[in-house]
Amino acid sequence: MGCFDSLGYIYLVIVNGLFMLFAILLIVPGAVMLADVTYVNEKIVPLMKTLSVGSFNAADLADGLAITMVVIGGFILIIATLGICGACKKAKGCLCLYSLIVLSLLVVKVIVVVLWVLMNAEVQSYLKSQLLSQLTNRYSADDLTTDEISTAFNFMFMTLECCAVNAVTGQTNDFDNTPWIAGAGSKHIPIFCCSGINADSAGATYTACTDNVSAGYYGIGCYDAFYNLIMKYSIYYIAVGVTILIVETLGVIFACCMCKKIGKTENGKV
Repeated sequence: MGCFDSLGYIYLVIVNGLFMLFAILLIVPGAVMLADVTYVNEKIVPLMKTLSVGSFNAADLADGLAITMVVIGGFILIIATLGICGACKKAKGCLCLYSLIVLSLLVVKVIVVVLWVLMNAEVQSYLKSQLLSQLTNRYSADDLTTDEISTAFNFMFMTLECCAVNAVTGQTNDFDNTPWIAGAGSKHIPIFCCSGINADSAGATYTACTDNVSAGYYGIGCYDAFYNLIMKYSIYYIAVGVTILIVETLGVIFACCMCKKIGKTENGKV
């Protein structure tokens, strides 16, 4: 082996060892997200199912995100094993398969990144408008039993510690055009928007929060609260993804060089 071949061998062994670590770092947060059920509380699911993009809805996407991360982590683990076995055993088949899979993944990742950059703002605007439409047209009760969609909103307010869709800054807010406001009396926001509220204390009086909207209410809109929750994990995955993208590119180069070298050696032995 020449110097370049030795470098390729060392790189593939070390990098694919790191891939295994990266795979674990993908699998573990994915499992944590699966366990972190607060953002997919079963009472909120009926509302999330009304927010659709094409044939998908927000509830399915929220559930699928964590599962997808676990599956991707497992897939990377398999690819890394191929790379290490190919390098250590000088197995041309493993190295060629490794190169083909990794190169295909690189192309797919570039396409996904481009689509995300181009469509992110439009998708966010569309989902937010859908959520606001559901609130405006279907929010009718500040309790947990009367109406399925209203109950979903109320649980979302409590769970994500948010209020309405857009941030509430005073008595004029998203609830002004809802069916609920007609029978709300002196209330301008539901009691479930009040800080520290829970199902047991929902019958109490919080006039500073609900009537005056001057104190004790959640000031962040629910769309932003949910988006921030997702982005807390997304930033992590973007950072890991960029790192993997770079090392994968070098991995393909070295694997192809090793395949070529092994092929020449095999032909020389015939």
